[in-house]
Amino acid sequence: MKKKGASISLSFYEDQEVFINIKSITRLLQETLTENLSNIHLAYICDCITLEEKVHFENEKINDIIFNIADPEVHGGYKLKIDLEQTLAYLISG
Repeated sequence: MKKKGASISLSFYEDQEVFINIKSITRLLQETLTENLSNIHLAYICDCITLEEKVHFENEKINDIIFNIADPEVHGGYKLKIDLEQTLAYLISG
């Protein structure tokens, strides 16, 4: 994933409903900011979320954030910490 144009296999279970709320996406972003997760892990998780049909979002803002992080044009997640900090601030800003 560090190499432009590379790919990674996605493995996830499709048979359960998933609900993504503000608390869960905030935790995901905070785990990346504290470097418990890498930007590659963040992109992988968001890719899995976008591919699943049984995922539901608390609101459109969360949906947009997940899809923006998973966007292939971002090349494997955010590169700069400031981008994640701004995304987190946007999420919390109501």
